[in-house]
Amino acid sequence: MKVDFKKILSLFIVLFFAISLNAKEGKVIGASEHEVPSWFKSSFLDIAEDIEEASENDKHFLIFLDFDGCPYCSKMLKESFEDKNETSDFLKQYFDVIELNVKGSRELTWVDGDTITEKELTEKLKIQYSPTLLFFNEKKEVVARVNGYRNSSDLKYILDFVQTKAYLKDDLVSYLTKIEKKELYKFKENVMFKSIKDLSTVSTPLAIIFEDGSCSACEHFHDKILTNKDVQDEFSKFTVVRVDANSNDEIITPEGKKTTIKTWVDGLKLDYRPGILLYDNKKLISTIDALLFPFHFKEVLRYVSGKNYIKYPVSYLDYLRDRQEELIKAGVDINVAE
Repeated sequence: MKVDFKKILSLFIVLFFAISLNAKEGKVIGASEHEVPSWFKSSFLDIAEDIEEASENDKHFLIFLDFDGCPYCSKMLKESFEDKNETSDFLKQYFDVIELNVKGSRELTWVDGDTITEKELTEKLKIQYSPTLLFFNEKKEVVARVNGYRNSSDLKYILDFVQTKAYLKDDLVSYLTKIEKKELYKFKENVMFKSIKDLSTVSTPLAIIFEDGSCSACEHFHDKILTNKDVQDEFSKFTVVRVDANSNDEIITPEGKKTTIKTWVDGLKLDYRPGILLYDNKKLISTIDALLFPFHFKEVLRYVSGKNYIKYPVSYLDYLRDRQEELIKAGVDINVAE
């Protein structure tokens, strides 16, 4: 019997495209929709005018930058802006607050007179996290910037810094270092943590985790992030070192500088715990200084260990956009929730 290979090939091609067309794409799950709190200020988006109005009422001006579906934004808005607690009451009393969408198309007039869209402002300010909070004084200067989610107790420290005008004497990190905080956390061990004093000897990708006794997010980090299998798999490509950010123990940094841990941390201006530095080839590639849920956390690790920063040198977010698209096309569901 003669086999008609042309017909077989044609049938194969038809079947291939039929399967491809019917292939199930993945989807993003866990995104959290949220409304702007009703007490936020109505604004014509002339930011200089908004700041002047806040100052006339003896308030500071705050911009909350978010986007639709952002789980960190929803969590922070609910806990610190919507729920009735000390932090939300304090915000309503001492701050005028507006919301801007980091991906939005609304036009606004910035403090320097530029008329730009919300998305263009995101690029102008090099915003990498959602939410991002910008606090202004009466001179229309940003006196504090918060990158990413903070829980209510940590946010209250920042609000006190702004409301008391402590920024006239200190920067935010110096202020947070000086104030007396409650001891909330006892250091937890993990089998992946290595005790290394000379970090310049590490040849693998290196993750340095800074914790301290007042860390309100460290329990969550150990219980929810470090127990996630995908995170563990990515961390296995790193040498992981955990240190006490308040320690006066000597250490040699990956760049070969001899110092104390506390002095090093002070110079880094890390205002979040656990703060994490990610190195490759003794070069600092990325800093994690806000809450990240497992998917985003493990992708930051992959960005560094997989040397994806070479292809995406400007921003991790450029990598993340293409990575999510790649996973979705491969039929993988992406869970961005906690």
